[in-house]
Amino acid sequence: MKFHSLMAAALLAFSMDSHAGLIHQFNINGSLADSVGNASLVGLGGTVGADAYVFDANKGLRLEAKLGGVYTIDMRFHFDSFRTYGRIIDFKNLVGDEGFYAASDKFRVFNIAGTGSGGNMDANVDSRVTVTRDAQKMFRVYQNGELVLSVLDTAGVTDFGQNVAHFFRDNISGGTTGEGNPGAVDYIRVYDTALGLEEVRALTPPDVDVPEPASLGLMGAGLALLGFTRRRRK
Repeated sequence: MKFHSLMAAALLAFSMDSHAGLIHQFNINGSLADSVGNASLVGLGGTVGADAYVFDANKGLRLEAKLGGVYTIDMRFHFDSFRTYGRIIDFKNLVGDEGFYAASDKFRVFNIAGTGSGGNMDANVDSRVTVTRDAQKMFRVYQNGELVLSVLDTAGVTDFGQNVAHFFRDNISGGTTGEGNPGAVDYIRVYDTALGLEEVRALTPPDVDVPEPASLGLMGAGLALLGFTRRRRK
């Protein structure tokens, strides 16, 4: 009985730690509120539905937060259709063309020479897209848990700095404006750290109550230690 109690306590402790680094979570289930308790998303002309935010071209979302240069953004969304470029994330307060785009149906950071594009989206099909930027300025794009694009961003294109974050909204000044696709986003989560590959793979939708990546390895080690201790006491 004591072992079972210890196991339950360990599971609870690791479950509580599973949100380490999580600073924003928008489930978008009839609301743009942050379930973590921070600032809500701001709709820019789309419609908040029961389980998604539906937007026309350039009717995306704004997050009144300064995410800086190290972060993870995890979201599930789709575009209804594609144009040559459709903005996914704007880092520079809607000034200039630099940003994270869908270049037709692939992902691209514009404008960092020689970075190419990766991944492959289908119209009206949700993808879980996770982007990370670490302290070494490496920007990575994962689609459904698999790495599809890596960009060394020494120019700071993907560094928010002191700017707020915009999603699915193109710049309004400098360069070409109005590059947006219509679509819908199911949820957006933000961490204040750059998750690694296995942590990204372990992410689950917000409505699935299982431990998240930061705790999976620790949980396994903790349970193994508890099992070892129990055998020793026998």
